[in-house]
Amino acid sequence: MSAMPARTPRVAPTVRVSPPRQPVAKRPKKTQNQWKKVIVPAFSPVLETLTDSIPTPRSSRRAFSYTIAGLILAGLLLLGFVNTMTASASFEKHDLTVKLSQLTATQQQLQAQVALQESPGQLINIARKLGMVPAASPAFIRLSDHKILGKPELATKGR
Repeated sequence: MSAMPARTPRVAPTVRVSPPRQPVAKRPKKTQNQWKKVIVPAFSPVLETLTDSIPTPRSSRRAFSYTIAGLILAGLLLLGFVNTMTASASFEKHDLTVKLSQLTATQQQLQAQVALQESPGQLINIARKLGMVPAASPAFIRLSDHKILGKPELATKGR
């Protein structure tokens, strides 16, 4: 394979180019040296139209200044938006932390109340309020052979 491109641009025959015309009033005397023959290779018309239609990359200082000022303004607005969102998230976090501590305190109070209600002394008081009396001698049933262990006695209300 060759390193040469597959197609090269066609070069048209050389063309004479004269310098641009000056206004009639200021035109100097024509001398032999003024009109020089300049030989410039010309490309095919397709390539000429392509290069002619490409805009030149020139912009004014005003457009550049407006672009930079717009970017700075957009950056400041974005920075303010992010700062506002961070502050609101911080306030929300604080509110949720306070609510969590209140709920934790409520949970601990409820656990203390349940532990108090489960204590043996409270169970006896609640049972007496319901009309229950303690058994004199407890009796048990063995489930494997349905045998009663101990001597069951009837509980009386006076004790």
